Amino acid sequence: MVGWLAEEERQGRRTVLERTGLAGLTVLRAGVPLPPKLRERTVLRRVEKAAGLLARAGVRRVLTRQDFPHWYVLSAYGLRPVDLEPLCQALAAPLALAALERQGIAPSVGTVALSGRRVSRPLFQAAMALCPQVRTLVIDAPDGGAELAGELRREYGAAALTALDGSAAQVLLSFSPGEGRGLRLWGPAPDLDGLTLVPPLDLPGELAPLPLLAVLWEEGRIPAKEIRVVPEDFGRN
Repeated sequence: MVGWLAEEERQGRRTVLERTGLAGLTVLRAGVPLPPKLRERTVLRRVEKAAGLLARAGVRRVLTRQDFPHWYVLSAYGLRPVDLEPLCQALAAPLALAALERQGIAPSVGTVALSGRRVSRPLFQAAMALCPQVRTLVIDAPDGGAELAGELRREYGAAALTALDGSAAQVLLSFSPGEGRGLRLWGPAPDLDGLTLVPPLDLPGELAPLPLLAVLWEEGRIPAKEIRVVPEDFGRN
């Protein structure tokens, strides 16, 4: 069960727990009364109370608003945010193509590098999806990278290289700690370098959108192929 910590501007002291639907997913919602001008000590006490209720109900992952400041309170009860890494790595190929498009570079003339400590399943899947589309694919992975590049060369010709070939990539996707530039697809806060993921339906605005999208994808509510990758300022005036 996934929890939802909802901050409510109502009077009263009681946190209300209820099962509710969220974009087709059943979650346990904890409505916490946090009206304006409440003292910080009271805020923390009420958040702690809600955390305890969620934890005792079997919740381990919690959805919150963007920039929720009290994760250290939730973590003390064994509650954690939704892991964003699996979704971001599953969408590595669309992210790479969108990053090329943003630079005005057609895939047929573009160079993409995939970097990681090893050839993980997501890195392998991204390589297989990108190699037929891009001009050059660089595999920078000490564990299995040379073997994968060789396999892709045999399948697609000279499109796949290793990092030792020194190709300058217009787009770099990092699957594990290492390179600081490009798109970082690992860790609790992936950096999509100005790109964002857009679901095929409207999500509740009071929740951080990416963790909710990650849960809906994980639960099979939203297929990866229906998630669009666009610049963060897409549609803004």
